[in-house]
Amino acid sequence: MLDSARDFAGRVTFVTGPGKHSGKTTFLNRAAALVRRGGEGGLPLALLGAGYDGEVRDFISGVRKPAVPVASGDVFVTAGRFLRSGGASPELIAALPGSTALGPCCVARAARDGTVALVGPETNAGLDAALEAILAEGLARTVLVDGAVNRVTQVAGRRDASMVYALRVEPASFARSAELVRRMALLMSLPLAPASGDDGAPGSGAFRLEGALTAEIAARLPREARGVIVDDFTKIFLDGAGLASFLGARSLYVARSIRFSGFSVSCRGVSEEAFLERLGDGELGRLVSFNPYRAEPGVPEEGA
Repeated sequence: MLDSARDFAGRVTFVTGPGKHSGKTTFLNRAAALVRRGGEGGLPLALLGAGYDGEVRDFISGVRKPAVPVASGDVFVTAGRFLRSGGASPELIAALPGSTALGPCCVARAARDGTVALVGPETNAGLDAALEAILAEGLARTVLVDGAVNRVTQVAGRRDASMVYALRVEPASFARSAELVRRMALLMSLPLAPASGDDGAPGSGAFRLEGALTAEIAARLPREARGVIVDDFTKIFLDGAGLASFLGARSLYVARSIRFSGFSVSCRGVSEEAFLERLGDGELGRLVSFNPYRAEPGVPEEGA
């Protein structure tokens, strides 16, 4: 899975993950290469970042990061100060409202192959505006978004969006990474709340929660609330154990589901077989794709 242009063509895909250097940018590069090779069904292609990505080294840690390659015709969002770097000779298409720590952002189109720094709005509303500027004008058929660290709420802003969850697994994070995968898979499998009045509705014990479901809120729910409905999975802030405990006592529904494309896992010092064994669920393993850099010649191993 996640190895074909069909997995991304014609839709908006957010690539998110649990922390910096989890492999998001590497996966985005891989997905973009697949779309380009897939031809007209996925082109033109647009690339966005939430915040700043594509620099050679991370501003904070100094860790080497993969560049973001573009091909002639690709659309991307960046800050004006980076327009002339990377050799893509971009054409400026539109300025975006607001600003970022690196200055105002704009939509540009690459005139030749090169590399770019993806600089995008730092808020969900700003990211929505950038996507609308691209999609409403028909500038791209396929959009790949390098999501901000640990901020899956971005995905909720687009009803046509799908999500890929990228993470890096090392010996020190082995158990926690498996727990993250199990929790995310559980969240993505939550059932839709049936329409009011349908025979299959949660029943008189259903409780529509406005806002986030946290451990504190869960503890204050009335006993008679046998079923709880939240807007979508991004409103659930229970850890793995807390979520399992909640589901053992109540039913949990989402008012809106979000398309999930799967997990991209980069293993370092850990075997893929060992990680699948740790997951302990054959069905869950089918959602996992391993080490995207390995399948894409020329893409460095350092994940962003």
